[in-house]
Amino acid sequence: MDINGKKILILGAGKSGISVAKFVLNRNPAQIILSDIKTRSKLPEDALALEKKGVILETDGHKDESFIHSDIIVISPGIPVTPKWIDIIRRNNKIFMGELEFAYQFCKEYPIRIIAITGTNGKTTTTKLVYEILKDQLGEKVAMAGNVGIPFCDILENVSKYTHIVLEVSSFQLETIIDFKPFISVILNITDDHMDRYPNMQAYAEAKANIFKNQTQDEFLLLNYDDKFTKIMSSMAKCTKILFSAYTILKDGYYVENDMFVKNIFGKREELFSTKELKLPGKHNQENVITSIIISDILKLNFSKTQEVIKNFKGLSHRIEYVGEINGKKFYNDSKGTNIDAVIKAVRTFNENMILILGGREKNTDFRQLYDVLPPYVKKIIAFGENREKIKNIFKDKVNVVEAINMDDVIKKSVSERDVKIVLFSPGCASFDMYKNYEERGDDFKKCVQKVIKNA
Repeated sequence: MDINGKKILILGAGKSGISVAKFVLNRNPAQIILSDIKTRSKLPEDALALEKKGVILETDGHKDESFIHSDIIVISPGIPVTPKWIDIIRRNNKIFMGELEFAYQFCKEYPIRIIAITGTNGKTTTTKLVYEILKDQLGEKVAMAGNVGIPFCDILENVSKYTHIVLEVSSFQLETIIDFKPFISVILNITDDHMDRYPNMQAYAEAKANIFKNQTQDEFLLLNYDDKFTKIMSSMAKCTKILFSAYTILKDGYYVENDMFVKNIFGKREELFSTKELKLPGKHNQENVITSIIISDILKLNFSKTQEVIKNFKGLSHRIEYVGEINGKKFYNDSKGTNIDAVIKAVRTFNENMILILGGREKNTDFRQLYDVLPPYVKKIIAFGENREKIKNIFKDKVNVVEAINMDDVIKKSVSERDVKIVLFSPGCASFDMYKNYEERGDDFKKCVQKVIKNA
């Protein structure tokens, strides 16, 4: 993609936008505008530093004239595309894409195999696990980027040395692709989330489906047999499809049967290893592991080495992460559980009496889904954050619900409860009511638990 002498407009001065700006700076553009809705005082230091290198900072909103006078417009995933922008772009014949597509334009000339992983839940864990498997066998020829916290553009400077790139991709990133085409794409699941951004579940699923839009018979798509969108997506995809399941025995695919991972392809059934050997808890993590096994097979990696990495993989911070024990109660941090499906999966990981901590910023969250399947071993809900009153009103006729005003109060009210073994912080909501992100929220939970443990 030639950006020499071009005027570049970058929407969003967060991680993605800053990464694009840094990359573009070294390619002789005529102009770079980094645009954000925030005031100048709220911009990160990295954005302000770019101004000294000639980048124009546009604050307090995105200006129409910037769209009109730019050649290439790159949008960050957190910014919704408006109909007005689409109209300006089409009428003025502008090149418009997201950061994911922009980075891909500089990769496609190389013989790199991209493994792209999406899904409502589990994509970060799966991305990290697949990366660890590949890195163990291919070393420095493998990179990891995307929604996992490393912008795709960050790895472009050394892109020629990579043979494989493992990407976590979100629906937001997939909305604005043009040519993006992975060698292997994975859709782990599609459940209710981001209903503040999408008008309905169909629109959300369609954004996810873009992951295989450009794939052909030579590429692979991994689909969860148990997901309600799989049949229609399988019929839409032109590539080679492979099904997986942690719940259903498949005639053709990879699945779990009697606590064993099983490969059943072309009529040949092979038991691989026991799910009991995993350090990752829960059926949802078995789905994540199955996809990593399939990817290893497609890439013809050494399976005994793959198996060793899988068995030793402990998961990631803020994903059903054991924090500590107070008075016989084990505390788990699942701050990454920002939607109801994630909460349900986290709750089902356990079968002992528990306290569930819910709440945060609304994403038009449908708590009724959780209400309908809430197991009897959830003895108490602590409602925390901006929408705690809503949560209390929904669940109060089913389970004891108390409100907490801050994280210290959450822990205090958890410790005082008798006859529970598990305290699970899986909020089912965004963190932005009180924290910068889910990591900061999870770290606060862990800090407050450790404080009580030290003083016990």
